[in-house]
Amino acid sequence: MGKRNRLKIADRAAARSAVDAVLRKYAVRPDKAAAETFLDFSPERRRAVDALRPLALRNPEAWRCRIKSRSEDRRFLDLVRFCFARYSVAPHLENLWLVDIADDFVDAVAAVDPRTPRRSDRPCLRTWYIVAAQGGSLYRTAARPYLTRLESHHFLSAPREVESAAHAFWYAFARAETDDRAAALRVARSKLADFSAASSFWKDVARAVARHALAVNEIDDLVDFLRAAKAEDESFSIKGRTLAALRRRMEEWHRALRKEREISGGAWPGHPIPDVTYEAGREEKRAIWRFRQIKTGSDLFREGQQMRHCVASYKQACVAGSLSIWSLTCEFPLGSVNRAVTLEVRANGVIAQCRGFANRLPHANEAAMVKRWADDHGLTWQRS
Repeated sequence: MGKRNRLKIADRAAARSAVDAVLRKYAVRPDKAAAETFLDFSPERRRAVDALRPLALRNPEAWRCRIKSRSEDRRFLDLVRFCFARYSVAPHLENLWLVDIADDFVDAVAAVDPRTPRRSDRPCLRTWYIVAAQGGSLYRTAARPYLTRLESHHFLSAPREVESAAHAFWYAFARAETDDRAAALRVARSKLADFSAASSFWKDVARAVARHALAVNEIDDLVDFLRAAKAEDESFSIKGRTLAALRRRMEEWHRALRKEREISGGAWPGHPIPDVTYEAGREEKRAIWRFRQIKTGSDLFREGQQMRHCVASYKQACVAGSLSIWSLTCEFPLGSVNRAVTLEVRANGVIAQCRGFANRLPHANEAAMVKRWADDHGLTWQRS
């Protein structure tokens, strides 16, 4: 056999090997044996059924697969229906047997953290499935602490697009406020679904935005703003506020964020005077006063935001070293820190400004403490 023929044969063999490798890579491998009886399921899934066996209509051991699908999830749901159900229910309730939701049902403002271990006393939503699938009253049996009667109805009748119970809660809160099914679906698809269904604050928000049929992106923007407003002031509430008023506040917040991006960042050495703490009063009337120099753009912006004045505009002067900005706080009663005044100290040691919230003049006790601080550090105060 000539060399040329040998090379052709070798090339064909290499090509066949390459094709065989591709076929082997993408070949459909036979699945493991699909579950035909209760005992064929994983121990975890058998435990899920056993935990609620007292509520079963039929023994799990009597189940035999009734569907053609070889999907373990679908066969497991067929087992669940056999054991517990008289009637069909919404998909989001059935899906609780496959993936539980992370909600601990605590009335909190913070978003649900799926990494946090679940509380042992949280509601078991699989029992909600059983109540609904057996024709019981979900509202009277379990949902009353979290849903109104009308919300319970909409929770049970959530459309197929709502696949998770976590989203179904928010669909129900919104749907009870509006006849607009699409508006309720937008609420369910928004960032509101990140929060607990027991959060009274966020439920109020869901009901409000549902009445105005907002788009998902505007709901998400509003949620971001309200989360920041609540973090700044725990007593913040949307009650008594119109949507127009909230939009104005949100736009102000957006402007503040843009300003923060411009101002924040950067640091400077500041005036060579150390931060200092003074104590005044005795026993239960004891107060702790703290003078702290602001040396970063982020802290300067935050001081201006929380004190409602324009100190953030002094950043360049701070960087240049022509002045320094100081924050005076008072801890009284002990454990409760309150902002007192912001001070502008020129490079020549002159205290040029001393202002409280919204540029008010200092109170007598604040002025006395500033005078003491100035005397201790050789500063001059030109009171205005």
